[in-house]
Amino acid sequence: MVCVTNEQTETMAHKRARFEELAMPAVNALYRQAMKLTNNPEDAQDLVQDTYERGFKAFDSFQPGSNFEAWMITIERNAYFNQYAKAKRRPKRANDSTGEYDDWDIYSAAEHSSEGLRSAEQEYLDNFAPDEILRAFDKLSPERRQVFIDTAIDGKSYQQVADEQGIKIGTVMSRLNRARNQLKRELATYASERGYGGSGGTRGRLASSPSANPEVGQSSHNGGNDASPIVDVMSRHAVGSRVADDQAVDDQAVEGAVEKEQA
Repeated sequence: MVCVTNEQTETMAHKRARFEELAMPAVNALYRQAMKLTNNPEDAQDLVQDTYERGFKAFDSFQPGSNFEAWMITIERNAYFNQYAKAKRRPKRANDSTGEYDDWDIYSAAEHSSEGLRSAEQEYLDNFAPDEILRAFDKLSPERRQVFIDTAIDGKSYQQVADEQGIKIGTVMSRLNRARNQLKRELATYASERGYGGSGGTRGRLASSPSANPEVGQSSHNGGNDASPIVDVMSRHAVGSRVADDQAVDDQAVEGAVEKEQA
């Protein structure tokens, strides 16, 4: 049995306090980088959590007076490329085998506000959204825009959005589907001019790999005028728990849900 003295306990507590004092101000910068690396809010949060745990383990090697945020960003980038990118899966928590730091969840810390995560998410989205996309987004009705924000940007589940807005899941699905279709229509010309979608089109910086969201990309394509790649960039964050069966929702399923709701 290993005996831990009061001196050792106080030293660990003091080390943790010093680390957290430096760590909390860096959370938004780490989250922004994690979003750019993973394109996924849940994976980004796991990567940030993993980075903090790795940083704490390596804290003795940090040089006091140097740039702590830059030090942590390097740890995060290395963690991603050495583990996450190669394994093509979520980062394994650094403390999974030891249980050393199980009680610390950076996202529930009292000093951290979720407002910082939302602003970081929006900053990430802005990197991919030129004026044409933002103008199309502004043309959405308030109801559709709010559902799109809640699901596609904030990553909330359909059930959570339905509960918060006092509407049914069918209405949430309908508004999200109509919002995405409206964005595609608004952006059709812009997409065609830049070669997004269609056969043989060259994808630019806004077009990326197919969305991980099973609900994305279900609508029919319209040759070179398909704006799906652009909308998918904006919708890539819609990867929450969703409905229980987590299946793709096509237009007919959505319309059927709405008709049943109105009956």
